[in-house]
Parts: sequence; C-alpha cells; structure tokens
Amino acid sequence: MTVSITLERFAALADAYGGVVARWPESERAAAMQIAAEPEAGVILASALELDEALDAWTVPAASTALRERVLGSAPAPSRDLVRRARLWWSGVGIAAALAGAAAGTAAVAIMPPIDASGGATSFGDVGRQES
Repeated sequence: MTVSITLERFAALADAYGGVVARWPESERAAAMQIAAEPEAGVILASALELDEALDAWTVPAASTALRERVLGSAPAPSRDLVRRARLWWSGVGIAAALAGAAAGTAAVAIMPPIDASGGATSFGDVGRQES
C-alpha cells in the first residue's frame, strides 16, 4: 500500500520535524522520500535544514554574576516554620512506631499459650535441672 502526501503536508512535516526525513514519523517517510525529489520539496527541505543548523549552533550565554546575585538575593529565606513542622512530623512517626511495637507485643503475649512452669521449666529452657 502506497501512501501519498501533499506538498502542504510535506511542508508541515518539515516544519515540525526538521529537514532530515529520517526524523519524521515512520509512517510518512516513504511518501516523503517520493515527494522529496520534486524541486518545491527540495526548497522546503533546504529551508528546514537551514533552520536546523541555526538551532544546533545556538547556545545559551552564561548568566552574569550580577544576575546570579540578584536571583539569589531575591530568593526567600528558609522558613523556620518548615523545620519545626519537619521535627514535629518525625517525632510523630517515632511515637507511632513505638505504639505499633507496643500493640504488636501485647497482641503476641495475648495469643501465646501459657507456659507450664512445673518442674522448673521456663520459656528459656529447663534451667532447674542440671546435667551431671
């Protein structure tokens, strides 16, 4: 199946994706290569390539020291309120962890079977008996 595109569509693709057809959507490349042989399409591609080269050559100049100082000087100071809230939040996390540990310990003790302490047996073993 051969898809054909108009010269207007070709120009729109060149504006959007530049002068290198390999960067264009894959579904439109074959049709674009067919129309690229026409002189009008060649002018469109040349113009797009010229713009690509200009954009590739453009660099952002470094900010001056005065601008840097102005920006840093106008930045808001760190809020003590934020630090206070962070400490409060972390202390809340610590309290929640301690309560969760206490609840888990209480639940573990509640569901464990009772220990038979007859004969000197403990939960750590038979400490009342000595081996000879």
